[in-house]
Amino acid sequence: MVQLVEDVLLLIFIELQNDPASLYSCILVNKTWCRIAVPILWKYFSYAYKNPYNHKRESREKLYNVIAHFLPNSSKNKLAKNDIKLPLNLISNMLLFNYMEFFTRLTSALIEDMARLLIKENSNYKINLLENEIYNLIYNRCKNIRHFNWNTQTQLYLCPNAEEFFYNIRSLEFNFLFITPVMLLKLAVVCQNITDLKIHDCDEDSLDLVLFIKMQNNLRSLSLNFNNKEEQYIQLSNVIGQKAVTLKKITLGPVITLIRPTFFPSLTYLRYLFLNNNDCDLYESVNWQEWEHYINMTTFPYLQYLKTLYLLSGIECLIIERSGEKILEIDVYHPLKTQDYPTENKKLIKMISLRCPKIIKLTLDVDPDNLEEISNLLSNCSLLEKIYFTTKNYIYPNGDKLLKIKSNKSPATLREFSFVDKWNFSLKGLESFLEDWKNKNQFPIKFTHYYKEFPKSFCWVFVKKNVR
Repeated sequence: MVQLVEDVLLLIFIELQNDPASLYSCILVNKTWCRIAVPILWKYFSYAYKNPYNHKRESREKLYNVIAHFLPNSSKNKLAKNDIKLPLNLISNMLLFNYMEFFTRLTSALIEDMARLLIKENSNYKINLLENEIYNLIYNRCKNIRHFNWNTQTQLYLCPNAEEFFYNIRSLEFNFLFITPVMLLKLAVVCQNITDLKIHDCDEDSLDLVLFIKMQNNLRSLSLNFNNKEEQYIQLSNVIGQKAVTLKKITLGPVITLIRPTFFPSLTYLRYLFLNNNDCDLYESVNWQEWEHYINMTTFPYLQYLKTLYLLSGIECLIIERSGEKILEIDVYHPLKTQDYPTENKKLIKMISLRCPKIIKLTLDVDPDNLEEISNLLSNCSLLEKIYFTTKNYIYPNGDKLLKIKSNKSPATLREFSFVDKWNFSLKGLESFLEDWKNKNQFPIKFTHYYKEFPKSFCWVFVKKNVR
């Protein structure tokens, strides 16, 4: 049997990094395959178990049992004195790897779940004791963890070796409701190298949070999830402006209008922008002119990804206009409907057509009166691979018109078309489109219909044309 060189094996296993079943099969081939595949498989575990409750109890118990084998004797003795005997199922042979070194991500939810599954009784004292010993193990043995998700009120920085652990963290995610001002101040002292920061349920314009953000030396990605529909986050707006020179990714929501957009002109190097306004009920009371003013002062020369939810088309249009024609993906979901929405929608489609020559993926609401602009967009955006069109109107029979435009104007790169049920295609129009597509020898197209089920007659057309 011809042996693959290890570098080639590594490349193959990296391609399989999100396929644990295949990786497990590779481990069983021989020692070389096992040695290369095991670290990748355990890296998958550390990522996939961000929410351990998504996995079967049996799988979690097996994982936790292996981790328990690495508890030092001092911890095992301490636990034994409190009638906690671990590991539950002793592995007779010596473990072949130091699996703890393979963890790159950790969530406090995993530690909590591990303690509750391994303690077979309802004792908060024993659960807390075991959690503390697991954290001590992690701080001592898991030297490669760079991503940490903190969802506990436990003061984790008090454990021995916690300082070194948090010093090495690069990606931190936490729920603001669990973090006290004291915790933030303590963390700010030892945890200053965060490049990716995600904060959930932020319910106040906290000075302590502002100071923590300010202490980060190279913050590149910031996600703020607000949990207050009334308070203005002025201090947070200011600190975003102060960190703007390094920021490349910003996610704000679900009420973006709580934060003043004064920082936008400083976002010179931004590559990814997600503005989620899903929970804003008072659209008419929002000072959109302030947003337009500051975005009009901004340029986004490096912007590649734009995603919006419940935003005015005028704001979306302005962001695209101020971009540097490098946008690869646009996702515009549920734009706010104004009195002159068809005109605003037309302007947005035109702007994408003019300013996004490199776009690969597009999600867009399309007013039925603007199909001619869609035709121009498909002609100009010659690198499009995926499109997803929604609409707020029932537009039969214009669904067939859209199919005709797609058939005549779609770039050769297009391979996926998705739509919602309001695009009412006729049987004849659908069959004609599929026949035309087949005759052009283009990429096989993936046809995805969301929400309601396809009519059975449509399914028969797909069978006839061999479409999946």
